[in-house]
Amino acid sequence: MNNGEQCGCCAGIKVLTPVDELNPPGQTTLHYRVGTHGRFRESQLARLSGQTSLLGLSTRDADDPALALLDAWAGVLDVLGFYQERLVNEGFLRTATERRSIVELGRSIGYELRPGVAASTFLAFSLETAPGAPLTARIDAGTKSQSIPEQDEQAQVFETLEPLYARAAWNALPLQTQEEVPPYWGARTLYLKGQNTRLQAGDSLLIVGDERLKNPGSENWDLRRVTRLQVISAAQPSADPLAGYTVVTLDRPLGEVMPHVEPAKANPRCFALRTKASLFGQAAPDWRAMPRSLRASYLGLDVEEQANISLHGQWPGFTLADISDPPTRQATGSGLYAEYFEGKDFKTRKLGRTDATVDFDWGNASPDPKLTVDTFSVRWSGWLQIPESGNYSFFVKADDGVRLWLGGQLLINQWQVQGATEYDATLFELQAGQKLDLRLEYFENGGAALIQLRWQGPGIAKQIIPQSRLYPRDVHSVHLDASYPRLVTGSWLVLALPDYQELYQILDSREDARAAFTLSSKTTRLSLRGEQLRELFNERLRETTAYGESIELPWATRPRSGLLSGHVLTLGDLQPELEAGRWLSVSGHTLPDVAQNALARQRLLANDPLVAVEIARDGRFASLSFTDGVRHEVLLGFASEVRRLQRNDSSGSRTRLELESDLQQAYLPLSVRVNANVAPASHGDSKQMQIQPEILGSGDASQAFQRFLLQQRPLTYISSPTPSGIQSTLHVHIEGVRWSEAPRLGDLGAQDRAYLLRRHDDGRVTVQFGDGLHGSRLPTGQMNVHAYYRVGIGAAGNLDNGRISLLLSRPLGVKDVINPVPAAGGVDPEDRDSARQNAPLSVRTLDRIVSLRDFEDFAAAFAGVGKAQAVWLWDGEQRLVHLTVSGVEGVSIDPGSTLYRNLAAAIDTVRPAHQPLKLAPGVVLRFGVEAKVRINPDYRSAAVLSAVRSALGQAFGFSARYYGQPVSGSEVLAVMQRVPGVERVDLDSLRLCDGLSGSRVTGPDGRLRARGARWQSQQILAAQLLLLDPTAVTLTELGL
Repeated sequence: MNNGEQCGCCAGIKVLTPVDELNPPGQTTLHYRVGTHGRFRESQLARLSGQTSLLGLSTRDADDPALALLDAWAGVLDVLGFYQERLVNEGFLRTATERRSIVELGRSIGYELRPGVAASTFLAFSLETAPGAPLTARIDAGTKSQSIPEQDEQAQVFETLEPLYARAAWNALPLQTQEEVPPYWGARTLYLKGQNTRLQAGDSLLIVGDERLKNPGSENWDLRRVTRLQVISAAQPSADPLAGYTVVTLDRPLGEVMPHVEPAKANPRCFALRTKASLFGQAAPDWRAMPRSLRASYLGLDVEEQANISLHGQWPGFTLADISDPPTRQATGSGLYAEYFEGKDFKTRKLGRTDATVDFDWGNASPDPKLTVDTFSVRWSGWLQIPESGNYSFFVKADDGVRLWLGGQLLINQWQVQGATEYDATLFELQAGQKLDLRLEYFENGGAALIQLRWQGPGIAKQIIPQSRLYPRDVHSVHLDASYPRLVTGSWLVLALPDYQELYQILDSREDARAAFTLSSKTTRLSLRGEQLRELFNERLRETTAYGESIELPWATRPRSGLLSGHVLTLGDLQPELEAGRWLSVSGHTLPDVAQNALARQRLLANDPLVAVEIARDGRFASLSFTDGVRHEVLLGFASEVRRLQRNDSSGSRTRLELESDLQQAYLPLSVRVNANVAPASHGDSKQMQIQPEILGSGDASQAFQRFLLQQRPLTYISSPTPSGIQSTLHVHIEGVRWSEAPRLGDLGAQDRAYLLRRHDDGRVTVQFGDGLHGSRLPTGQMNVHAYYRVGIGAAGNLDNGRISLLLSRPLGVKDVINPVPAAGGVDPEDRDSARQNAPLSVRTLDRIVSLRDFEDFAAAFAGVGKAQAVWLWDGEQRLVHLTVSGVEGVSIDPGSTLYRNLAAAIDTVRPAHQPLKLAPGVVLRFGVEAKVRINPDYRSAAVLSAVRSALGQAFGFSARYYGQPVSGSEVLAVMQRVPGVERVDLDSLRLCDGLSGSRVTGPDGRLRARGARWQSQQILAAQLLLLDPTAVTLTELGL
């Protein structure tokens, strides 16, 4: 038996049409042809035998006229079936291939193919600063600037969108790049102006403020020695002696630990004490080493009295009091000098006076209205003259504490809270006429206040010491060992002991002379304002050193520590005219997160103090010097961004600018430049329509749906906070009255002055008006339809920062222009594939947001947004919607860009106000592939490898991936293996190549991971999108 399929004898005996039409969901092409030419012909032949009238037609020869007629009709049916299938495919959005079909399908649900979006940016203007140039300039909206084209590019025109009031002073606002470093507790480094401070290691520095000027008892001051000097030259050569600065390292930190004392804070000042001196008497011979005869001769003792020379252990009058403030020669005393203080620590002096005697019983009252009733103290000082030679007893009765010194000896020390108690002490063999240095201190704690000073001696009964024997001493002065004319009135003097130091202000300085202790010389007599002069230095002439000639060294500022980030900018001066809402461009050098910068970056983030910052001329490297002497060489990057001013605080000595949002980058403060002459701009050229509109034609009220074609193309559409995300720049005026654009004429009333725009395949735009029922008809007139618009759109306007630098419009006083941030957001007119994806989104949201999916759909349908993902997140306090967005082809959307702000504004107008939302740009990660490919010998190797690269690019490109989607080795292998001509693939590795991770995965089972939006380390991190880096694909042909 023969097989009919081989011999053809059974042909034409089976009906093959119509073909079953099975179309599962999700198909990109619908099968709707009931048959093809061959099937139709076979079916007709099979039906011949079923017709009685045609039984005589038994031939099956193809050249038979009857069969030729059947063959012709099979061809007709084949053509009809083909176009019927195409017609069915063109009726569905997923399967339509003709742009017109997609356009009309979109219009059926109210969707128009996006005409594209013009790129937007900001333009920073600089004004002339030459003498005589205008200080201000008005830059109108529509001011034109042009890019400088590179190879195979065309120049792109940008126009400002807002008027700008500019000032020359705002070309570069002086940012506070230096910071003052006032003395603080624990500081060992000081910054002084100038490079020639004449300081040397070992010199003394005094740091004192207004605390000491107001209160001589204040301890808020420090005397330190210089251990190291570092001179920093000025950034620019200068003849100014105070240019540059000097870093001084001290021998020990400022302030005291026990007890805790802060350094000066009120107007602190630094003084170099350039003169070192001794007190008069310091060079006197050692009394005890002198021959006995010389000592007796000096004392005026005869031979019989030399036996008592041992009673004189020191030069007579060898005290500060005797030299600087000798006893008065008045015959009768006038009392003791009294100083009254608030509190019991003798720090807050209230008044000074001379008290005739010390015999006070104030009870529960106060000694003076200036003092409180409780808790005060008094110090009496002066001389006590001895009337007769002999032994004397001294009695002090006090309520509360008391201390008594006589002749430099502490006789009574009862510094405690107590009731009225009397204490006594005795001095032996006092000489008649001798004057003893007397100091009496007393404090009252509470309750009764009582203090009395008595004595008893030869011929004197116990009694209050009378006024006639008391001599006040109210002037504190010292004599230095030589003439020091540079120690002038008003300057500072430090008297220092090996274990203590005290600060005084010179009230009077004059040349004097002293002769004592076998010495005779000129001296400098200094009247001092301060405390504890006698208490500390009276008997310690040899140990005391004086430091004076206080020369003020002005404070310098040091480079601002840390990196500049956040939302606050502090200017170097006052700029109160900067109004809220103005745009500011912030640019400067950054520290990329690379290994070379790791340590320096860590120290800057920790605000370690800097000594100097030196930036190389090419701006690629910098040298950072810190106060510990360590120097870091760092690699620099450059960034620029634009932020809107939210608030200007000029209430202090510097203007503080608060921005609406944080800076994206962290900058070296010294390199930052702030320009306040900034205006938003977008791609598109208005040609001459700013001066003369384009005349579209004449209105005719007798015509319905009158149409006019714009003469230039493409019409510019700019980003706007509308549901579609775009707004045309076209303004149509009819007889001087502006008409508005409408999305549909069917929604208009008869009197609505509006028009509809229709975009053609070639980019031309038609303006269509109403018919009198749906939109007003045009009034009849001659050339009364005028149009103003701009021309230019698409990705050609996406330019790097700095590319727009040619002024086409030059307002008076404007020098140049630059775009500080890239021109971004430019999108070409929508193609078919994008329309298929975006058209359904418009009916999912219906221009409102309710559900989580609505957030994602609304953002994805917004012009300029390429991908979006919305998820629920918890931020530690509340549940919120986190919306991650990326631009077309994965371009990051800057939070300061026009697109970002318009998207946020559009979402806010249609979402529930109570729903918290976090909008963030997505993070794009790039990965590379290394593989070996064996190619079929029948294929060209170069063509196959190119096809493999193309297949990888499509499978792992922006449109094919979603946020958080990982990449596995098996997935990469499958894509490569499907390419015709590939016989075998050895995958060597997958690797991240953007520096965020060191991941390197080998083998088909390994995978690279991308993370979705998440709450991590007390912050929300945006979703990651893992895409192939075409430049990181390494393919090697594998031999046989």
